[in-house]
Amino acid sequence: MPQPDGSAPNRSSAHPPPGRSRLRHILLSLWAEWRVEMLILLLAAFGIFLLVERMQIRQTLFAWLRRGLQALSGLGNALLRSVAAFVRATTLSDLMGYALLLLVVALVVWRARWRLMTLPRLTTRLCPHCGGELHRIHRHRLDRLLDLLVPVARYRCKNPECRWEGLRIKRARHE
Repeated sequence: MPQPDGSAPNRSSAHPPPGRSRLRHILLSLWAEWRVEMLILLLAAFGIFLLVERMQIRQTLFAWLRRGLQALSGLGNALLRSVAAFVRATTLSDLMGYALLLLVVALVVWRARWRLMTLPRLTTRLCPHCGGELHRIHRHRLDRLLDLLVPVARYRCKNPECRWEGLRIKRARHE
């Protein structure tokens, strides 16, 4: 029966709907309360089954494990042979070239990070759309990954008409 405001009546979790939903509710509540004990019981039953079974399960599992380890070993050996061939073919001047290129890449990343952290357009704590104040909010998962490269925080505009949301880069400390 609808409420005076037109909304549907509110059902509490103490009184689940009749029929299959009631059975589902009972099973879910049993699982929620006894799941650890049920899992322990299943593990014990499986352990006893493995001890008394007369099938070839153990031999089959060991054969699969052995084949899997052999395949991993073959991959490891192939990788080791490839690395050894690469090292044998590398000269001292090649090693110096790789080291210098690695240093250049590290310096470019470091300098780009510094530029981003000092760029006023990205580090200001004002809304880029309306110029209003920002307040910090929780970051998303991708924000945390990006934070490994450049320190970022997520902000939302306090202006109720704007509500811009986005990342701002934390300012670099000038030392």
